[in-house]
This record gives sequence, C-alpha cells and structure tokens, in this order.
Amino acid sequence: MSENLLWVEKYRPKKVANVVGNDEAKAAFIDWFKSKRRTKKAVLLYGPPGVGKTTLVNAAANEFGFTVIEMNASDTRSEKAVRAVAAPATSFVALDTFYKESKGNILFMDEVDGIAGNEDRGGVSALLKIVENARVPVIMAANDPDLQKLRPLKKVCALVRFQQVRIPLIIATLRKICQKEGVEAEFEALEKIAQNSRGDVRSAINDLQSLAETEKTLTLQDTMILSARNKDVGMDEVLREYFSAKSLEEASLLLFRSSVEYDNFIMAVGDNLPLRYTDPVELAEAYDFVSQADMFRGRIGTEHWHLLRYFFNDLARAAAVSPQSYKPFTLISPPIRVITLFWTKGKRTTLEKICGKIGQRCHVSRQTAKEDFVPFLKVMLEKQKALPVASWLELAPEEVEFLKKMSKF
Repeated sequence: MSENLLWVEKYRPKKVANVVGNDEAKAAFIDWFKSKRRTKKAVLLYGPPGVGKTTLVNAAANEFGFTVIEMNASDTRSEKAVRAVAAPATSFVALDTFYKESKGNILFMDEVDGIAGNEDRGGVSALLKIVENARVPVIMAANDPDLQKLRPLKKVCALVRFQQVRIPLIIATLRKICQKEGVEAEFEALEKIAQNSRGDVRSAINDLQSLAETEKTLTLQDTMILSARNKDVGMDEVLREYFSAKSLEEASLLLFRSSVEYDNFIMAVGDNLPLRYTDPVELAEAYDFVSQADMFRGRIGTEHWHLLRYFFNDLARAAAVSPQSYKPFTLISPPIRVITLFWTKGKRTTLEKICGKIGQRCHVSRQTAKEDFVPFLKVMLEKQKALPVASWLELAPEEVEFLKKMSKF
C-alpha cells in the first residue's frame, strides 16, 4: 500500500528532530508540551500552510507516547459540535491505554481560524470551555490568528509562531526523498521546486512527486511548468487567457501557473465551450478533451496528484483545438451549476431545517431523513394525512407548504 501513498504522507517525520525547519518554534512547543506546570493550558501554533504545524504535533505524540484526537475546527463550528468531539477527548484517558503503552490523549484542533466564520454559533466560546476544563494537552493550529473572534482564545493559549521553511532545507528534504525513491534529479531542478514552493514543504514534496514519480528522472527542463503560481488571479482572468491561448504550450503553462479551484474551473470551461467554438466538429473535439480531463480529475481524488499533469494536458488540448478561430466573447462565470446552487440556497436551507427536525425527533441523520422520510411525509401532507405528524415534528406552516409544493430535492 505504501507505493500508493502521497510522498508527503509516506515521508512524514516520526520524530520531532526530523521535522524540517522552524527550530525555535519546535523548541518552544516542546518546552510547553513537556512542562508539568504550564502557565497556559493550551498552545496555538500559527503560520502559513505547509510549514510543519500538523507534522510537529504528530511527531511529538509519536515520540512521547500520546494518542492524537484530531478535529478540524473549520468543519465543526457550533458549540454542540465542538463539545461532542472535544469534551470526551479532554476528559478521559485513551482507550488504547489498555493494550499498549500510552500516556493518554492529545486534543489537536486544526484550522481554528476557520471557526470564526459567519456560520459560527458559539464555537469559540466552546473552545474556551474545553481549554478551561481540559485534563489533557490541547493544541490548536491556525494559518491566520489575527481574526477578531480569536482574540479571547489567544489569551488562554501559549503562542508559537511558524515561519516559511528556508529554501536550502527544502532542497535537502527533496534530495533525501529522491534517494529513497530512486529518482535521479538535477540539483537545479530541486532548487526550482523549492523556490516555487515559497517555503511550503508540503507543496514542494507534492510537486516533486507529480514530476518525478513515473519517469524516475528530473531535469530543470521538467520543472518549467512550475512557474510561480499567481495566487491573486481570479477565475474570469484565467478563463480569458485560457480561451485565447495561441498554443497548447501556452494553455498548459497557464493552467499550471494558476490556482483556481479545479472543479469549478472545469465546469466553467464546459459552460463556455459553445461560445468559444461555433464549428460543431471543433466543439465536439473540445468537449471530448474536457471529458478526458474530467475522468483524470476523478482519478486524482484527494491523493493521486501525480495524475494532475494529464488533467492539465487534456484541458489545454481543449483550449488549443483551433487557436486561429478565437474571437472575443462574453464569458459565463461563475459556472452555471454554481449560480444555480446560489439561487436555490434558500430552498436548500429550508429543507435542511426540516430534515434537522425530523432527525432530532426520529433519531436519524439528516441524510436519512431527506432520503427515507421526506418523500413519504410529502405524500402524506398532500393527502392531508400528516397534520398530526407535522405538529409532532414542530414544522412551521411555511415548512409544511414547502414540502407540499416541493417538486424535487
């Protein structure tokens, strides 16, 4: 199974000493971690993504014999949701204490800056209570700690700042991985990858794998597609440059350079192709390439990033079917599907509330309520047979009307 792993996971350090860079931050964290008389009951690790915050936590837990209970705070916004995961983890010893040497749990909450969004319903206050009552180490991580809602949290945490990892250290890490994977790499190629990563070790390792995993060789020429990605270029600008590309190489380079969200971009390309190609034969050929790109996107999923080059290549071929026929046109952006989701948000929110009420009363998940309960409830309401049930579910009159008129979901 190890050959199918992302290299960033395969070579994730198991000891603190092997975590790349940020020596001062590592020392400060370990001092807090090992202290038996902490002035702060929790620690907040903050800094840009890919610099080793999560890696350090897991390495320390492995080295000192703790079990990590991890939760992503940006996905767990409400007080109820936070407490459901965090409270048990901070109150009891780890279950594996009974069959192996373990000193207990560490609660690790990643992306706590994400908990301060508009959907937050007491999540930060719940974290404060967790820290106050915790009987185990509580570790949090954030990319941006300077959000207004995080100020109360920062007061109860020891703060440890992480910096971008220095280029020579990233190069050394890439060379070690190349040796273990049998990759013959030019130093200049590794230097180019490291510089392109902008201090993000995770990004550098992913780029190395995408370029070198198949051929087992890496030259500086191979890294030309890694021109520094422009984080500030939006969807509209990328689409305009994409459709006006004068060659396959130009379209391919643009895709590697941009940082637009892949799924939204491929939808936008599909929406705009009929405006780009008026010739039916050219349009069919372009759609065929987009279809192949979509297939590779599905195979990539969240881990097979070495296939990304094929995804980009097929998308680039769709743009370069007939460069000479390009004429400026008005773009459809964002994708039609995204626009549809925006306009139907109110309906989806109403349905979610209804499913929540059903789930609470019937002790099922919202998904089960939606798939197994709502269709029958709709039919019963249409035949005036479910008013007592609607009352028992505490459905508002407008929710009852919504179910009766709902055509699909």
